[in-house]
Amino acid sequence: MKVIVVHEWEDSQKDAVNNFFNQLVSMARSKKLPKGMKLEKVSISQENKTAICEWDVDNMDLLVQAAKQFNISWKIKPFTPQVLYEHKGIF
Repeated sequence: MKVIVVHEWEDSQKDAVNNFFNQLVSMARSKKLPKGMKLEKVSISQENKTAICEWDVDNMDLLVQAAKQFNISWKIKPFTPQVLYEHKGIF
């Protein structure tokens, strides 16, 4: 199942957020994420204090449990998106 997670933080949380994303990307690259979780994309805007993670997970509970292990202190909003449009190449 595709899941989008929006992260929003305050200036005081910047170091914790950057540390979290460094760990997350490192785990994804070294294939050390929990079974049933695949991180597809991370997009971040430091000036807007917002990041978007795109996941492919077996279920939402798995993602929520994994997030709790990181002791996330900033606002996160996970949801399953409804795709209205997706550009696909002909080639």
